[in-house]
Amino acid sequence: MEKNRMELLSNLSLLLVAMIWGSGFIGSQLALDAHLSSAFIIFVRFAVATIIVGVVFYKDLRQNMKKEHLKGGIMIGLFLFLAFYVQTVGLQYTTPSNNAFITASNVVMVPFLWWIISKKRPGVKVFVSSFLCLLGIGILSFNFSQGLSLRAGDLLTLLCAFLFACQIIATGVLAKQMDAKVVVFLQFAVATVLGFLVFMLTDRNFSAFASPKGMGAVIYLGVFSTCLCYFLQTTAQQHVDSAKAAIILATESLFGTIFSVALGYDKLTVNMVLGGVIILISILMTELKLPKKKGSNSPEAELLFEEEQK
Repeated sequence: MEKNRMELLSNLSLLLVAMIWGSGFIGSQLALDAHLSSAFIIFVRFAVATIIVGVVFYKDLRQNMKKEHLKGGIMIGLFLFLAFYVQTVGLQYTTPSNNAFITASNVVMVPFLWWIISKKRPGVKVFVSSFLCLLGIGILSFNFSQGLSLRAGDLLTLLCAFLFACQIIATGVLAKQMDAKVVVFLQFAVATVLGFLVFMLTDRNFSAFASPKGMGAVIYLGVFSTCLCYFLQTTAQQHVDSAKAAIILATESLFGTIFSVALGYDKLTVNMVLGGVIILISILMTELKLPKKKGSNSPEAELLFEEEQK
């Protein structure tokens, strides 16, 4: 009973994360509109999150952080930084809705990455959902007047989705062995350091701190989309497996598109609706339970059925 309650609370936490992340696409767009660089946005948002976690959980971090945690924290933080940096750069060359939907395709990448790690082949429905996801991305990129137009931003966002899939797998594997607060702090700290290094190498425009609109957006990203969301995600993934977590988190694409259309960054088009629906179907398919065949009560059939559900 307690296990079921914790799983339900974890699922609801992940759904809240998806909603806030959906609004994060708009936050990033507002920061870019204020002429803040991608490196600056990443550096500041993670610096804000690192400071908050460090101050609030200082005693826990001091007590629970061990040397063996550093390797896991650095790995998760590296994937986190690369995913967000590529996503923010990609957002400059595509729309918030495309950025949101294509980012969500990481959900069909997770089972394949887990296949490589665990040597367990995904079921048939994973291959079908992957095909549908690619079809949906293609429709999103199709222009009825110009034909297929896969923009640079779309390709960068696809790379971002792969990096997020790596981050989800790494978190799912390592979070079970580490204190959630330590995982969150270390990945934020690593992302902050990497963001600062890239900022110093590519931008070095400290006048960006004087932009009220841009800084407001970045602080929102740091407090809510980063600090709160990744703490909830890391805590929830101690009770929810990586594949299911990816499915719930992928609904951020739906929320991101709703916010984008409502605020006028995107127009509601046939491509967006059709491509988005297909991508969402592909995401939900990975959680869909296939009907059990009649006369399949033998142990061998039961085992085969269980494998097909994965």
